[in-house]
Amino acid sequence: MSIMHCDIGLAACGQTQLHLKPLGFLSSSSCRQLGGHRRLGQRTAFLAGPASPRLVLNRLICRCQSSNGSTSTKESRISTSDIKVERLRKWLKSLNHDDCNLKLKRCAQESSGSGYGAFAGPGGVAKGSVIVKVPRKALMTDETARQCQDIGPLVKKGNLSPWQAMCLHLLYERARGEASFWYPYIAVLPTELELIGTHPMLWPQKMRQEWLEGSPMLEVTEGRLAICREDHEAILLAGAEKLVPGEHGSEPISITETAVQWAATMLLSRSFSLNLQNQKKRARSFVEETVALVPWADMLNHSSAAGRESCLVYDPRSGVATLQAHCTYSEGQQVFDSYGPNCSPSKLLLDYGFVDEENTKYAVDLPASVLGPVNSIANELLLEAVGLPLDGAVFSLTSAGVDESVMAWTRAVVATRQELYDAGWREGVRERAAGYPSAATVMFRFSRPISRDNEDEVLRRLQATCDYLLQKYPTTYEEDVDMLATPGAKAIPWGRKQAMRALMSEKLALKATQQNIQRTLNKLRSGWERGSDANDQSSSCNCNESGFGQAQVW
Repeated sequence: MSIMHCDIGLAACGQTQLHLKPLGFLSSSSCRQLGGHRRLGQRTAFLAGPASPRLVLNRLICRCQSSNGSTSTKESRISTSDIKVERLRKWLKSLNHDDCNLKLKRCAQESSGSGYGAFAGPGGVAKGSVIVKVPRKALMTDETARQCQDIGPLVKKGNLSPWQAMCLHLLYERARGEASFWYPYIAVLPTELELIGTHPMLWPQKMRQEWLEGSPMLEVTEGRLAICREDHEAILLAGAEKLVPGEHGSEPISITETAVQWAATMLLSRSFSLNLQNQKKRARSFVEETVALVPWADMLNHSSAAGRESCLVYDPRSGVATLQAHCTYSEGQQVFDSYGPNCSPSKLLLDYGFVDEENTKYAVDLPASVLGPVNSIANELLLEAVGLPLDGAVFSLTSAGVDESVMAWTRAVVATRQELYDAGWREGVRERAAGYPSAATVMFRFSRPISRDNEDEVLRRLQATCDYLLQKYPTTYEEDVDMLATPGAKAIPWGRKQAMRALMSEKLALKATQQNIQRTLNKLRSGWERGSDANDQSSSCNCNESGFGQAQVW
């Protein structure tokens, strides 16, 4: 079952719009739903083949550290990096790529885990100017995988999903070495060894369990690795182990589970979701977007200050993917783009392997099941009808509190049969087809408090959830702050520091939610105790006017 992110959008006309966001391999972010934004890949879309939900992915910069045990000097590593970058530049130039006055080079260890970054060239870069121009012929997509004479037949035979096809495509081209058309690009990608200790997908099990202890991020990561195992099996069943990437007589390609994890990490961290169709997208129309690895564009690092202007867009007329600068950069300054203006530290860590220190979008994503059981079968039918079942919904708690859509969903979970009936919900299919309100309309009615007991139970469950989750962490937020402030903090591995920042952001989100819930509970109980009747419609309206349960309170 696909996991859906609870996001009930309320249109100005009063109709309910349900924006259902499948979650699974990758977490979801509403900003990534906008065309051209880097999207956090919704991995569930790649498990089952053609019938799966559509892919929504995003790319990130994978910060890579120097390989453990390497005997090469710092100077030789820099020299090798320069050679790789120059080879990439020349290859792209041969495809009519424009570097837009950007220079690629290694970043400092603390800023990006010793990965690459883009820097402004002579004269700097002006705000709003185009900083990326990558021709379509340089892109790697599931289409190029299907067109490959060696990969294409396996994709069809194994009924591989776009995600699985891309994983196989990337592994095959890597195995081909210099014979691959994309060799200059693949050569700059970090290896499995370089990503150990940097990206959660390739952390050893003991490291994952220690660094993410108590956090929902641990379960998410383990779930993604389980999907990698399924993808590995699917790729082998398609016959990939018989592929021979070299000349006749060469050894068949070795596709290990770790290799598939690496390929998944590359797609998770670097791919864009682009509309590569020739026709222009019409307003409010659905367009199947394509997951694409975009050389050069995926070298830019993230800034929380960058917004929608810093999103990659494909122009079918010129056949070029472009990106604009969100501010002015002086010569030598690192140029950034945005992985999404709403990326929380936890999402950045899980998908990109880092947390930018200036990020204050604290949030924790939780499975809806932590809120407890539904009240009856009638409640279950309503949740299933809107695509948000208890075992398949994910919600976010932020430093601003609880979103209105989460409140509406939880009210529906704990509502009595009479409250469901009053909202217009009918369990029978025939009754619902006979002119009664749709499930979406009923959920809209739960966007406001419906009774004192219902609202009290909703807030009680949310408060208990926060209490429980905070107790699961082995350390408190204050202890984390003290640990990072000690002289010994310099010895903490870079990846561990990123994990600590993400954990601290979750704790801040939970603590802020606790405080907001308690304040609202006090106001709610005080308001009803002054003589209002929980079943009186006017009392409920007074409650709404006071802001109880409304988004601005949270």
